[in-house]
Amino acid sequence: MSELSVAAERRALFASRVAVSAIFFVGGCGLTLWATYIPILKARAGLDDAQIGLVLMCVSLGCLCGMPAAGFLRPRLGPLRAGALAGLAFAAASFGPALGVTLPLLALAAAVFGLCFGFLDVCMNSHVSALERELGRPIMSSAHAFFSLGTVAGALAGGTLIGFGFAPPLGMGLASAGLVLLALAAMPWLWLPEHHVREAADTSVFRLPNRTMAGIGVLTVLAFVIELALIDWGALYLVQAMGAAPALAASGVAAFSVAMTTGRLLGDRATRALGAVTTIQISAAIAFAGVALIVFAPTTLATLPGFAIAGLGIANLVPILFSLSGRMPGIPPNAGIAMTVTIAYGGGLFGPPLIGFVAHALDLRAAFMMLTVGALVIVVAVRAVIPRAVRH
Repeated sequence: MSELSVAAERRALFASRVAVSAIFFVGGCGLTLWATYIPILKARAGLDDAQIGLVLMCVSLGCLCGMPAAGFLRPRLGPLRAGALAGLAFAAASFGPALGVTLPLLALAAAVFGLCFGFLDVCMNSHVSALERELGRPIMSSAHAFFSLGTVAGALAGGTLIGFGFAPPLGMGLASAGLVLLALAAMPWLWLPEHHVREAADTSVFRLPNRTMAGIGVLTVLAFVIELALIDWGALYLVQAMGAAPALAASGVAAFSVAMTTGRLLGDRATRALGAVTTIQISAAIAFAGVALIVFAPTTLATLPGFAIAGLGIANLVPILFSLSGRMPGIPPNAGIAMTVTIAYGGGLFGPPLIGFVAHALDLRAAFMMLTVGALVIVVAVRAVIPRAVRH
């Protein structure tokens, strides 16, 4: 290969990394925009905590349908067209919940939203795993940092739109239009070398996990439960448990997202310095401290540092576990990531609905206490789950 072609490939890899980061941004922004509007959508449709839990379960079920769809379409469309379609579809679907004026309509919109998000997540994590192998260094945490940056933008945009009195159709419609434009701009720059395209076409993602992969999946479930519960229920927690106004409640989600972004920007460096297992253990311990502070804080303002600490701790758990799942001996990287994503979403996305059911039976404070238990399990179990050969 000539120096010119090597230089051209390096430029294409860099452009592809930027493009996939932009698609991650679209995913994070759409997710927290929806989260900040949940209190308004809940009140407009006249729902209680159990009913909003059912709506969130529809998101989970949609995700579980979106992942097999990604497994079916990605080899047939190719990883590049599938990734582009995933970003565009999710950006458009983020407007759907704004039309949910009744429980059935909101549940349907939430299911479509989840379907597109599940499709997006499999496609983008597989794309980043291929880039990691091509570049020869970890980039999963920094790629996920753009998802977190998107969650910051979505939370701040949602809080601003709500503060200015934008009703869901207008506010969420404007945000969705912006995300569609960003996804369209990123589409032409998604690229992978030909051997990764062939690998995606030849690899079956439907495999039964072995014991190690199942263990990684369970740890990822616990991490997802904490992360998604704080995103989906953070604003409602501040409104219902702490008496905050909806616009101020978005600050908790924003604090969580800012801290998560910061943690993920530092995550690749921390993993190289400390090793994957130690980084996971320290991160889970920090997440435990942050959630505990949220639960026991006496005022709304006192909970905000808790959201930030929890975001810093939870930041790198899912990216590192995803990266590890693509490096297991004897398992093709695409198949390993698909296994972990499927297990994680299959269990993790039912965490937020479970929070709703517990909140309905007890209260949100008791529901959030469950999250501290999950963080402690990660601290204790991760060293036994991850094989020594791949810990660094």
